[in-house]
Amino acid sequence: MEATSEKEVHKAIATRLARFDIRDDVLEKVSARVARNGLKVGGVDFCPYGICIDYFCEKELSIDELLVKEKYRVVKLFPYGILVDDLFRVQVEMHVPELAQHGLRG
Repeated sequence: MEATSEKEVHKAIATRLARFDIRDDVLEKVSARVARNGLKVGGVDFCPYGICIDYFCEKELSIDELLVKEKYRVVKLFPYGILVDDLFRVQVEMHVPELAQHGLRG
């Protein structure tokens, strides 16, 4: 499974937030925070604490490595086990103050 690039995340977030007047440098900053650790981004949506992100990975995942340098409100780890061996879904709720000033939850 290929990791999601920062450019792909930027395009998806820009498309999702097109109706808001958000500067490109703010979107780049958020994209850099989302696209990390070589994980595949399965989805990004808004949640009560900012944005919710579903990461997928097939490798051994170090939760400590994921949590370094980031403010997550919630982190959930789901092993797919019988359905797909060695596939994990990591769901996080990320605090994003950069978007709060645009009327979005941060």
